[in-house]
This record gives sequence, structure tokens and C-alpha cells, in this order.
Amino acid sequence: MRCAIAKPRAGLMATLFALLLALGLASPAAADGLVYRISRADLAVPSYLIGTMHSEDPRVTGLLPQFVPLIEEVEVVAVELLPDAVTMLAVGAATLLPQDQSLRGLIGPKQFGALADAASALGLDSEVLNRLKPWAAAAVMGMPAAETGRFLDMEIYLAALERQRRVVGLESAAEQLAVFEGMPTGLQLTLLDEMIKNAEQLPGLLEDLTSAYLRGDLAVLDEVARAQYAQMPAAVIRWFDEALIDERNVRMLARISELLQANAVLIAVGAMHLGGESGLVVGLRGRGFRVERWRG
Repeated sequence: MRCAIAKPRAGLMATLFALLLALGLASPAAADGLVYRISRADLAVPSYLIGTMHSEDPRVTGLLPQFVPLIEEVEVVAVELLPDAVTMLAVGAATLLPQDQSLRGLIGPKQFGALADAASALGLDSEVLNRLKPWAAAAVMGMPAAETGRFLDMEIYLAALERQRRVVGLESAAEQLAVFEGMPTGLQLTLLDEMIKNAEQLPGLLEDLTSAYLRGDLAVLDEVARAQYAQMPAAVIRWFDEALIDERNVRMLARISELLQANAVLIAVGAMHLGGESGLVVGLRGRGFRVERWRG
């Protein structure tokens, strides 16, 4: 199993992960960015790999000053997905059911009533949820509304643009959306059911998750993830491992490796992509790069 970092409603890939983790509390004063230095004998300058949390929590976005000197040191900044207007429009459109379908019709009046009750506690409009595909409704239920949209990944993106660095996406919107669009309907409904049943626990899970991330320890995240995974349906665990993490890591690793051949790069991706045998740290080492923890 591997760790997972949650994303606010503005994003897609990590939104669901608060469901999968119940993480131990840690002091915010211990906040330490997950940063790795990447080097190789034939490369003139180092690059950097950052594990992010897709959150606008001030404790998380407050890590940005640690990263700015690294942005200034490199030529290229690579993020999971470029958060530009065209991409966000494409993502928004992809979450909607066809006009002749509704979520109420898919899950039935009783289950939709339970969803509406849970949504009202989060300040969500049930009629908006009624237009969403099951996976998208699960994602929206997974996190509170974003107040600013300035989650850590966005702050890194904007800081790079401000410093006139070239910014690239490691995946396209179509590739990310395909991960969810490829979910069988039955699995989407299972995931949504888990969201509804656990709605009251989600704020606490998010707080625990944030505190764990601020400890800056992948081993801690992995340990807690293993414990929480045991409580999820087997099909969800399998999809999470294979489609959401492993297959995407393969794709991102290939693109990161190509970028590193020609540029000094800062790579900022959700921390769940770093750890484990299929993670980016191990993958880059397997391609001959030296990857070591960097603490400034």
C-alpha cells in the first residue's frame, strides 16, 4: 500500500483519498516539506522532487517558502496537471451525467436522500449532485468546498509563472479523467456508498491527514494507509492501487525521466506518488538517478 494526499474540490486525482486514510496527529510546528534532490554523474545541475498535498490549508500552503528557492534554481517546473482555464472547463464537463440521466435515478430515491442529507451538512446543493456521475459525486463529497482555490500545487504553479519558468503537465486532463471514466459503474456506486456512510468522519480524517502530511515522513503515511486500507472494499483498494497510483506512476516516471535529460526540473506531485516499490523515488533510482532527501 502507499500513502495518499487529498485534494480540494477544485481538483480530481487526490480528492478521494481522505476516505482511505485515518492518520495519526502531529504538531504543525513539525511541518517539513517532502523534498528530494535528484542528481546523476552526467547531469550538470540537480533537480528536485516535491511531494505535495492538494490542500489550501494555510499550514500546507505555508510550506511554499521552502520551495521558492528551488523554483528559482531550475528551468522547468512539472506538475501533475496544468491548472489552466481550459483544463478546468474540460474537467467540469466530464463530471456531468448525460442530460437524460440523473444520480437520483442511478442510485435510487432512498440512497439519494441519504446523500442529500450528508451533502447538506457540507453546504452542498443536492440538485447539483444530482447531475454528477457517481465518481464525481464521491469526489465532491470527499472534501469541503475550496474557499480560495489556492491549494499548494496551484501556489507552486503560480510561483513558477511569476518567475518565468516553463511549466509543464505530466499528464493531460484526458489521461486523468480516463482513470475515473474507466471505473465500472458498480465500482463507482460502491465508492459513493462508502462516502455517504463515512460522511460524518471526513472532516476528522482530513485533519488527521493534514497533520500527518506536515510531519514530512512517507513511512508514517504508508503505515497509516495500510491500516485504513483494511477497512475498504477489496475492489476499491485494487482500483486505487492499480489505476490511480501504479499505472499513473509508470506514465509520469517516463515523462519525468525525459525531462531530466535536458533540464534542471522541479517536479511537484501528490505525495502518494513518491513512496513504495512502484513510487517515483524507487523508479528514478532504478533509472540510474541518485534520489536523496533534501532538507535545505
